[in-house]
Amino acid sequence: MDVFSITVFALLLPLFLALQKLLSIIKARHKLRNVPDAGDRHWLLGHVPALLKVEDPWNSMIRWCKARPPLVKVEAFGAYFVPVCSPEGLKRIFQTKQRIYDKDRDFSYRPFLSLLGTGLVTSAGSDWLHQRTLVAPALRVEVLPGLIKVSRRAVARLSQRLNAAKARHEAIDMADAFRHLTLQVIGEAVLSLPPDECDRVFPSLYLPVMEESNARSLRPWRCYIPGPAWWQYRSRIRRLDTYLTALIRERWQQHCSGNQQEDPDLLDRIMSSIQASEAAWSSKMEQQLCFEMKTFLLAGHETSAAMLTYTLLELCRNPDLTQQVRQEAAQHLEKSRCDVAAVDRMEITLACLKETLRRYSVVPVVTRKLLQDDELEGFHVPAGTYIACCLRAVHDLWQQPASWLPHRFLPGGEYEGFDDDVRPFMFVPFIQGPRNCLGQNFSLLESRIVLGLLLAEFSFKLVPGVTHEPKLSVIPLAPANGLPVFIS
Repeated sequence: MDVFSITVFALLLPLFLALQKLLSIIKARHKLRNVPDAGDRHWLLGHVPALLKVEDPWNSMIRWCKARPPLVKVEAFGAYFVPVCSPEGLKRIFQTKQRIYDKDRDFSYRPFLSLLGTGLVTSAGSDWLHQRTLVAPALRVEVLPGLIKVSRRAVARLSQRLNAAKARHEAIDMADAFRHLTLQVIGEAVLSLPPDECDRVFPSLYLPVMEESNARSLRPWRCYIPGPAWWQYRSRIRRLDTYLTALIRERWQQHCSGNQQEDPDLLDRIMSSIQASEAAWSSKMEQQLCFEMKTFLLAGHETSAAMLTYTLLELCRNPDLTQQVRQEAAQHLEKSRCDVAAVDRMEITLACLKETLRRYSVVPVVTRKLLQDDELEGFHVPAGTYIACCLRAVHDLWQQPASWLPHRFLPGGEYEGFDDDVRPFMFVPFIQGPRNCLGQNFSLLESRIVLGLLLAEFSFKLVPGVTHEPKLSVIPLAPANGLPVFIS
């Protein structure tokens, strides 16, 4: 091929790809012609400009749905999304027809694939089922008794920092404190890492990678621009993978030699299941375990930290409920008698945490990709359409949705008043159905212990003048200015 031909090919290829993408968009628009357009649509860029405005992009979807219920179509980044804002719609997606609503690895998970790979959150089909079956017993039941001790130790370390801040009459950012505490807890519970090792490795490697992955979610072009952030991202993932793979390899050698830990962590329990299945160890298995460990780090600390932050914020405004949480802590967290059953009796504390997840919807949206044509909310929706499950929209269907009212989740409260058919889908912070979050028991148990122990020892006062609006570019949502408080 001569130079002229190569030049022509190089010029025509981008044009061909652009035309192919344009035809794909036109075809998708035609298939969704019966679904109303969301409005605010740019003639070339679709709804991307509206979603990237200062306004909360998740609220934009809800606003569009309310304006043209029950379904609208949204064009973004060369694809069509259909927001779903009803419990009936979520029930169909998460449970009734969950097999044809696949995980969305093209858009929502794509920025995280280089980090999470084929871990439990991003896998699908038979691989996902196998991994879930392997992990579920350990994460739901087996690690919970040991989690109480791990959480107590983490609170004891944080208490030293709080006492020092109290002595100096200095404010401390509890959002940052909770982020480090939950990372230490998951690091010890999953990998038996000591706190100083967690603090050495994860803030410099894992947390910056998560920040960049979140930035790529709403600005996907960052994936392709090889600037300083791009190179740092690749370097940190490589170093994190090297660190975790070496740890996994060493632990497997200990298992094979019979030199196992006295208190097995989650990695130990997974390896015991692998040994019991007589599966052959390989570099591929090492890589898969590395993906799983990174997945647990992601799922195991970000949502818990955001939930604790917003709950403490609301308790600072509600002294009566704070006192009730303290009373529960005194009654059920006594060291000699504290077990999982005792923590489960902390009903007020659990109600506070659940109401935070409803009120703040720290994960406001999850997305799915439709594999087959379906009838959704009375509309024909074709295969290939992306479905934005608006969890926040459903949480806003409660009475006084903007108010933080934990009694909703107590016996006889509003939650029990919903019809049996939709009740589970009126509260969906951990999703529902076969793909519900395996770590929800872990998170809620840890958070009750942490919150109860801290409030039993300290009083917290909000620093005046600080706003607590969320940082919209990061999920889970958390206050952009943190949660600075004074300790007494």
